[in-house]
Amino acid sequence: MKIVYKLIIAFVAISIFYVSLNFAASELGGEVVQLIRNDPEGSTKSIRVWIVDARDQAWIEHGDTNFFWVKRLSSEPEVSLIRGGAEIKYTAVTDIGSHEIYHDLRREKYGIADRIIELLSFGAAHRNNCTGIPVRLDPV
Repeated sequence: MKIVYKLIIAFVAISIFYVSLNFAASELGGEVVQLIRNDPEGSTKSIRVWIVDARDQAWIEHGDTNFFWVKRLSSEPEVSLIRGGAEIKYTAVTDIGSHEIYHDLRREKYGIADRIIELLSFGAAHRNNCTGIPVRLDPV
């Protein structure tokens, strides 16, 4: 019976460590902005995401082509981000062609945090396995 308790404690400890490391890497690994987007119920939702910049353009990646908000961008492309304490409005455009650029910029900007997230996702966040769609943000 002692072995069962030890296994349970080990499982709980590993789970807490996994969640804590994931949270620390994503929230403390670099700049995090709040994406304000519509949800299927008609209200808005604030999601914390990483953002990368190059050549006066910015990109985020949150979801794939099946996500409601990504599908809706073609008809309602305006989104807002809270960045540096200020709310900024953008026209959001899915930009599949920038997938490699997005991942290169993310690795450069977030470094070890990006590697940790990749490891904790068992490779799902790696550029070769990622199903996310980069979204280019053009200032309004």
